[in-house]
Amino acid sequence: MSVFYRSPRVLITDDVFEVAYTARRRYAIRDLHDVHIVRREPQTRSAERVLGLSALVAGLLVVPVVGRVSALLSALCLVVLLVTVVLNIRRRAPITWQLAATYRGHPAILLDSDDRHEFEQVCRGLLRSLEHRDNVG
Repeated sequence: MSVFYRSPRVLITDDVFEVAYTARRRYAIRDLHDVHIVRREPQTRSAERVLGLSALVAGLLVVPVVGRVSALLSALCLVVLLVTVVLNIRRRAPITWQLAATYRGHPAILLDSDDRHEFEQVCRGLLRSLEHRDNVG
C-alpha cells in the first residue's frame, strides 16, 4: 500500500481517500470519477453589519448631550463606532475550497477547507493516487 498524503485530517493511499470529520468518511479510489475543485466565495453581508452598527449610532444620538464632558464622551463613542463600521466592512469571510467528485454514481464533497495550503497538498496527493490507479489498472 502506497501512502500519497497523510495528515491528522486526511489519509490518501492507492486504495482509499479517508477524511476525518465528526465521523470518518472513506472513499474507494477506484470508484472516484470526475474529481474537481469548487472555490466558494464568501457571501458579502457588509450591508447587514453596517445596518446593525448604525442602529448603535442611532441609539447614541438619542442620548442628550449636556455639558462639555458629555459632548466629549459622545464624540469618542461616535469615533469608536465609525472605526468599527469601517473594520467590519473591510473584513471578509475566508474563501472555502471544496474537493468534489462523483462517487459510485452520486455527487460527493470529499473535503471542505478554508486552508489553501492544506487543500493544495490534499489535491496533489489525490492526483498522484488517481494517476497511480490509471497506470496500474
